[in-house]
Amino acid sequence: MPESAIGKLKRTASLRIALSLLAIAAVGCAPDSVSSRQATGFNGYLDTLASSCRPLVIGPYDVGGWLMMRGSDDSNYNYFFNMTSRLYYGSVSQAEYQEGVASFLGPGSTNAQAFACIFANLPSQRPSAGTGM
Repeated sequence: MPESAIGKLKRTASLRIALSLLAIAAVGCAPDSVSSRQATGFNGYLDTLASSCRPLVIGPYDVGGWLMMRGSDDSNYNYFFNMTSRLYYGSVSQAEYQEGVASFLGPGSTNAQAFACIFANLPSQRPSAGTGM
């Protein structure tokens, strides 16, 4: 039996609602994840990490490669990006960031060096998560 026009509209509306909720959740997790054009400071910070922290490897992951490529299809990149945004905007401390990222990406012989560079390159003046960027 063919699907009715009303059934198609309901399915399409449900899909649009789900996608809208997903987009809202993504914005809530990382302030820059959707509107990165406005996040020039955060984008500059990521560029600095990509160029200054070579090699930037956490666990078995070449995080510096992810940053150089402006992203990755590896689902671990999303976690790294979100946590790094939260670090940049001050919603997590350096200790919380290091613990969370190391726990998620795993142990590695270069982790200490990577985190030291990430923290050393944090700008002293940066917006907080609640300042409307």
